[in-house]
Amino acid sequence: MAILDGTTAPDREAPPARRDRYCALRDAALAELDAFEALDRAAVRPWQLARLREQLAHARRNAPFYRHRLDGVPGPAAGEGPERLPFTTKDDLRRGYPLELLAVPLTAVARYGESTGTTGAPTSSAITYRDWVRGNVSTERSLGHRFGPGDVVFVAIPYELSFAAYDLDRALETVGATVVGTGILSAVCPVERTARMIATLRPAGIVCSPTRALRLHDLLREAGHDPASLGVRTVLYVGETCSPAKLAKIAGLWQADLVPAYGTTETNSLALSCARGRAHLTEDRHLFEVLDPVDATPLPPGHAGELVLSTLRAEAMPLLRYRTGDLVSVDPEPCPCGSVRATVRHHGRVGDRLHVAGRALDRLDLEEAVLSVPGTGLHYAAGVVGEDLHLRVTCPDRPARLVCPEVTERVRTRFDVTPVVREVDRATVARAMDAMLKPGNLGLADLEAAP
Repeated sequence: MAILDGTTAPDREAPPARRDRYCALRDAALAELDAFEALDRAAVRPWQLARLREQLAHARRNAPFYRHRLDGVPGPAAGEGPERLPFTTKDDLRRGYPLELLAVPLTAVARYGESTGTTGAPTSSAITYRDWVRGNVSTERSLGHRFGPGDVVFVAIPYELSFAAYDLDRALETVGATVVGTGILSAVCPVERTARMIATLRPAGIVCSPTRALRLHDLLREAGHDPASLGVRTVLYVGETCSPAKLAKIAGLWQADLVPAYGTTETNSLALSCARGRAHLTEDRHLFEVLDPVDATPLPPGHAGELVLSTLRAEAMPLLRYRTGDLVSVDPEPCPCGSVRATVRHHGRVGDRLHVAGRALDRLDLEEAVLSVPGTGLHYAAGVVGEDLHLRVTCPDRPARLVCPEVTERVRTRFDVTPVVREVDRATVARAMDAMLKPGNLGLADLEAAP
């Protein structure tokens, strides 16, 4: 290793060829994004279908999984959608782990990631450098509505094996913000240290899950700080969704805007926020369908169903009719921001529905019913015991003897299900959440396992 002396300066700049490559890819990606935004809404579908045919040919030719899966399967004719194509599922990705869905040599992959494996065997994901830059300029464009030079922003989501944290991190750098990458559940930077750093550095923004924002708020209050006075303007929430009632409570506590971003491990970003704070689908890179999660029939605009996507420009890992397992609704009305891209609302996971007495309850709807009752706090937990729905609620502002019966009645009226409702103390909830990767999915088992 060379030793630097007073006449030797370290080469801190990227080699010109590498820098020129990035600039060329970035300029091309921005031009593509601008060209898509210049389309009118009627032109979006034909544009997507043309890209879909190109993506189908790429997947069929270069990805071992699709070469086998699509053997003998006719592609869509000109002007047709993807409906003839078979679905791709999470189980397909598990069976194809790690490289069967790859459509380029591993040497062409710029980033490789994997799912957490908390709900089954892990799945892999991969992107080329062009894929990476294409996605990153969209994230940069979105974050530029909120942050810029002089802003400190904490990125408190997982960095390990994930694209999202690095995507946001790099985009924040590009818009001129100062990035503090704390991650989560780290021995080096546990949530308590993140809270102390927020009090010291007074960031303009925090990237985290909604539930993590609540935990950070509680820790700051316990340390004698007023979180609303620390200068946080925006909480960019990712990794989970929550009800309007909960979002309103979090926004009031922080006196900040709560802005969504949505994506998956396999695709990175799928929806990014505009200046109005609404999440726009990345329709320049994906074709989306919203289907009934039971029989896979198409649902009308505005109805909540399972999001199914087909990549349109992916080099490394094309996906065709991938069933995400996410419940979403797409707004049929254009956004006042003027973007041609449709807006979406994420309602949670199909698999997170609670099945009680023959009924499937969406957790987001249940959360809205529970937390809209006066006197409920910021957290609740739900689970099914035998044939009964059990709920645990915090009651910081009114006696539990008054709140719990009102929650029971609200849920019974809304869902025709009579729950068993009891109070849970905030300390138990906090211990349970600190041990969870996705604390928004708090359940009865998590409370029982709390240290």
